[in-house]
Amino acid sequence: MKILILNGNPKAEYEEFDLYLKDLQSLFESKNHKTKLIMLRNLQLHDCIGCYACWLKTPGICFFDDGIDEILKEYLAADIVISASPVIMNFISALLKRVNDRMLPVMHPFLKLNEDRMGHFLRYSHYPKTVLLLDRPEGSNLIDMVYKNSQRGAPKILNTKQSMEEICNEVINY
Repeated sequence: MKILILNGNPKAEYEEFDLYLKDLQSLFESKNHKTKLIMLRNLQLHDCIGCYACWLKTPGICFFDDGIDEILKEYLAADIVISASPVIMNFISALLKRVNDRMLPVMHPFLKLNEDRMGHFLRYSHYPKTVLLLDRPEGSNLIDMVYKNSQRGAPKILNTKQSMEEICNEVINY
């Protein structure tokens, strides 16, 4: 299985989170899973500006040449993507939110009605399962509410307070 971990930790000082993700990567690799860890704070990613060039001018390719295309390739090649973030102001980090916003090129601009909701047609035949791994205090549920209403379905939401072995098993068996 191919696993992509997107580390949305914006602060180098919060190295416990980075070390946790490196240990998690090692655990997956010890179980013979190909795993790639991308440190988002090391990239100079632009915010999505809503220009829709990725739909109209260069379908599937973002206007900005800032490294997002490599993330999108890794995303589409993965079986599972773990989006990891500390909880900041009761939500995921701005880094991880920026990458989520920049996922626009993986969809078509065309809409369809799906279970009383409008949603985009998918551009590709394969999409990875998504896991949200949060370092958060108990009781913060804004993230749960937002992701529960996602068009593609809520990702599995895990917490770094769980044992690493438990997280590994839940991801592998997802």
